[in-house]
Amino acid sequence: MTATIGIVGSGAVGRALAAHIAASGQDVLLCNSRGRETLEPLVEELGPRVTALETSAVAAADLVVFAIPWPAVVPLLEELPPWHGRILVDATAPASHFRMPSRYELGGLTSSEVVQASAAGARVVKTFCTLPAAVLALPPATEAGRRVMFLSGDDQDARVVVGALVDEIGYAAIDLGSLATGSLLQQPGGSLAGRELWTSAEVVAE
Repeated sequence: MTATIGIVGSGAVGRALAAHIAASGQDVLLCNSRGRETLEPLVEELGPRVTALETSAVAAADLVVFAIPWPAVVPLLEELPPWHGRILVDATAPASHFRMPSRYELGGLTSSEVVQASAAGARVVKTFCTLPAAVLALPPATEAGRRVMFLSGDDQDARVVVGALVDEIGYAAIDLGSLATGSLLQQPGGSLAGRELWTSAEVVAE
């Protein structure tokens, strides 16, 4: 994948994804709400493929992962300029625990549909959100097989691009279809939230 990849958020999820993407040989732009200087120790730890920039620069990447607390998502999206067809990967969760029903009233929408409505011109794909951060930080693949990573989105081409990224960093991508259907399964309270599933090495080889 040759697109520029940005990750908004340097918490446990953002760190894990930055590490996996960098390990796959791709460059990552990283930011947080506290300023790029606070990321210097993390950037040094993750290696030369990770660069800390201000949020506006990271959010201008070809593919941008949002890995920030839910209350900050919509306010930040409302501050950003139109996306003009760029891909926004929604790795956020509208609750503090995978098995806990959402604490936030979303008007009957999935959290990713709210993200889509708040990100003008973005092609939103939901993924990287079903595994606890501690599991997400582990190697995506072992000799026994690969961890499954689900994704969903309303734009098929965007799902293909994100699915390729998921595969490149070592996970086994499973496409769940639209945001309304697939994201409901992935978000807190959904049947896939918090579930660690694997594909066997034999399946991967085929």
